[in-house]
Amino acid sequence: MKGAKHFDSRMTPLSPFAQGIDNSAIKDEPMFFNSDLAFAYAQGGLITRSFIDALDSEWRDQPAVFDSRVHMLMPGWYPAIPGFHHDDVPRPAIPVGQHFVTAGQPDYDAPRYHSRHILGLVNADVAPTDFAIGNCTMPEIADGDLIYRAWHAEVERLLAAGEMERVAAPDRMLVHFDWQAFHTGVPAVSSGWRWFGRVSFNTERTDKITNEIRRQVQVYLEFPMEGW
Repeated sequence: MKGAKHFDSRMTPLSPFAQGIDNSAIKDEPMFFNSDLAFAYAQGGLITRSFIDALDSEWRDQPAVFDSRVHMLMPGWYPAIPGFHHDDVPRPAIPVGQHFVTAGQPDYDAPRYHSRHILGLVNADVAPTDFAIGNCTMPEIADGDLIYRAWHAEVERLLAAGEMERVAAPDRMLVHFDWQAFHTGVPAVSSGWRWFGRVSFNTERTDKITNEIRRQVQVYLEFPMEGW
């Protein structure tokens, strides 16, 4: 990667969803991967349909890809790999046989597209998604090194210094962010069910919709022997 990179890391709350839906409904929600909105709406439950209904027409009327996950969490369990990162910064397309697969580190020098996203959480208090808000400059990373390993540490330093602000995504609220927004999953602080949904735009993923319903989801443990 050539040179330091500057980012305007932001998130914007948009509109509420899933109002009046009890947390007990989370466990019954289907989970989607690489889905279009029509498929997710037809096959989803109350929470999924409420999320999509809350999108303004400007979002619903453009190509989009939808993903969702349902977790049953206990204190200390992570619903996602922890560490500040960006969503859907394109990675190099590498030829494999007659096809191309994306692999390697994110391409910040000449990205093919700039993605945008809308996220929603139900029962977010169990395990929030935290955003780091503010303008920031990340150091150059040598080719082959892990970008987010170094940048996570720099974001944490900026937060501790008061140069960025840590803000949790609100419960049951659509939140808009783009490829520049640093965010991270955090460990659960209590036991309970948690629903995560995200719709993405301006991404090559919309060209490869597979409309998958997922039947399983993993958690991540910082100290895997605890609790057994």
